[in-house]
Amino acid sequence: MRRTFPALVSVFSALALGAALLGGPASAHDRPHFTPGAAGIGDPYFPTDGNGGYDAIHYTLDVRYDPATDRLAGQARMRARATQNLSRFNLDLEGLTVRSVRVNGRRATWRHTGGELTITPPRGLRKRTTFVTDIRYDGVPQTLEDGSGFIHTDDGALVVGQPHVADTWYPVNDHPSDKASYSFKITAPKGLRAVANGVPRGQSTSRGWTTWLWEAREPMASYLTTATISDFRVKDYRYDGIRMIEAIDPKLYARVPARTGDQYAISQAASLSYKRLTRTVEVPAAGGQLSFWVDRSTEEDWDYFFVEARTPGGDDWTTLPDLGGATSTEVGNSCPYWLSLHPFLEHYQTAQGDDTCAATGSSGSWNAATGQSDGYEQWRVDLGAWTGRSVELSLTYASDDVVQAGGVFVDDITTPTGAGSTSFEADGDELDGWTVSGAPAGSEPNPNDWIAGTPDEGPATVGDKAEAAFAKHPRILDFLQDTFGRYPFSSSGGIVDAYPNLGFALENQTRPIYSQEQIGGSEQAAEAVVVHELAHQWYGDSLAVERWSDIWLNEGFASYAEWLWWEDKGEATAQEIFDDTYAAYPAEDPFWDLTIGDPGPDGLFANAVYDRGAMTLHQLRLAVGDDDFFAILRGWARRNAGGNVTTPQFIAYAERVSGQQLDDLFDTWLYTASRPEVTGTFLRRSPVTGLPPFAREWRARR
Repeated sequence: MRRTFPALVSVFSALALGAALLGGPASAHDRPHFTPGAAGIGDPYFPTDGNGGYDAIHYTLDVRYDPATDRLAGQARMRARATQNLSRFNLDLEGLTVRSVRVNGRRATWRHTGGELTITPPRGLRKRTTFVTDIRYDGVPQTLEDGSGFIHTDDGALVVGQPHVADTWYPVNDHPSDKASYSFKITAPKGLRAVANGVPRGQSTSRGWTTWLWEAREPMASYLTTATISDFRVKDYRYDGIRMIEAIDPKLYARVPARTGDQYAISQAASLSYKRLTRTVEVPAAGGQLSFWVDRSTEEDWDYFFVEARTPGGDDWTTLPDLGGATSTEVGNSCPYWLSLHPFLEHYQTAQGDDTCAATGSSGSWNAATGQSDGYEQWRVDLGAWTGRSVELSLTYASDDVVQAGGVFVDDITTPTGAGSTSFEADGDELDGWTVSGAPAGSEPNPNDWIAGTPDEGPATVGDKAEAAFAKHPRILDFLQDTFGRYPFSSSGGIVDAYPNLGFALENQTRPIYSQEQIGGSEQAAEAVVVHELAHQWYGDSLAVERWSDIWLNEGFASYAEWLWWEDKGEATAQEIFDDTYAAYPAEDPFWDLTIGDPGPDGLFANAVYDRGAMTLHQLRLAVGDDDFFAILRGWARRNAGGNVTTPQFIAYAERVSGQQLDDLFDTWLYTASRPEVTGTFLRRSPVTGLPPFAREWRARR
């Protein structure tokens, strides 16, 4: 009902008169009391993450990044709603310099220390009111100690990490429980593309700089934001009403050239291989060296290139160090696991019984190189131990059974006497006495092996493999929508940057980021990781955890999505995969010591969170039956779309849908630090063979 102005005056006059009769002004009783917002949102795992006193609604990020200097200059605007009467409030910002702060257009005072930006507005902010904060800042964003965060690449930036990344490049309420929508304005040197979350809203170029606009309207946890910059090849199309943006770094299409001539030796790439290029070499009385040039692209800390040596016909095997320092005695992550794949490596490595290995073995020592070289590097190995005698040498590339990079390329070998020196040219004797000797006893036969050939005869490039993996997006999205319900966002796609040894993928909302090692491995491994990260768009992104202790609601669900994918394709049933996973971890394995319902901050990304999380869901499926199980998955995603979830909420929902009491099941699988007894479903006492790759086989690379 509308009231006239005179009527309002009468009302106010009456109120004032009443107040006067009571002995004081009305405002004295109504004056609000303002208090500081908390400097942490209340997550016990990360007490200083996020902040209290307000809910972020929308961020507008305007950043300019110069790869030549690694400097970022930004203006961040946060629109938020006060949840208390605020005298001051905090934002998270790590390592950058704040230049100015305004609240509702007026200058505010601020203090920035220890990653906390504390802002005092010129006047208190009343509860339930909306306010706008503008912050200008700049500096060199920090890459985190684990190698994630704001990563400075050779031509731009790769922004990816979990649970922390956002506060390394903009001020933010940095916790998944405070989601917001985003607008991105990213400026980079002309010729580079900036790819962020959501959908593109145009670009413009002026004075050598290009500005890219992106809009992410759906609420998003801060760690899922990205502003990744490179000279990407971008494929932009629509599928089933979803805007698909797929960005691949063109450098990933480049083939390794021959160092000289037209040909070189190519190891090729394949999972579970032990490839030797072998020759017996005569060592002069004065001694001598073997020299060659090598370009390496191997999965860091998992796959290795090395030079093996022995007296011909003998068992005095050892590996030889590169005199230039390319090799080390570090055994990395593959040992002791890969000793079961390649028992021959026990000549050089010894399992210690505590999941570590010594760099010595039954006959020799370990000297090897891993990761990616910066182009060709010259190796020189001393053959003085065989002075005046013969030595059998093998240039060897050994890998575990999952992620593969491009392999190894060798050119221009020189021996002490000249015999066996070669550049692998097509001259009728391409190998010049070097032989492809195959895998040693105990290893599986190699799926492929060394060849002499041109760059065009080498393995498919990472770019080719990424393109092939992304071509499966429609099929995977169809499957996931059939299983979990309608895709929760307006856009999808993925990013692959030519940054070596990233070692993990992440479910950045609408735009997952994949490492070149994972997407460039086997076709099945690439397929598995794409399924995993796209499943996270439902479980992890649309449904974000309220506290990090519930991380299994992200990783267990995405891992089980892989199981369901392989089951749908007819390659393995979920039961077979459960059996294989259960058998892979004996009762005494530390795997079972972690209570995945509360894994602790150091256990967030442990294998158990993924595998045992998936196993928990499989046990739920067996307990309630397929009809109720899939109704639970779809209903859980639909009812909580865009929000935050907890484990107790999921248990309660599963009980409501199924009509069963499920506390014992979840207590056993989520909160018991031991291997649960499984009866009636565990059909095998040893791992199944021939199954496709699963989360545990690549997620350990995080």
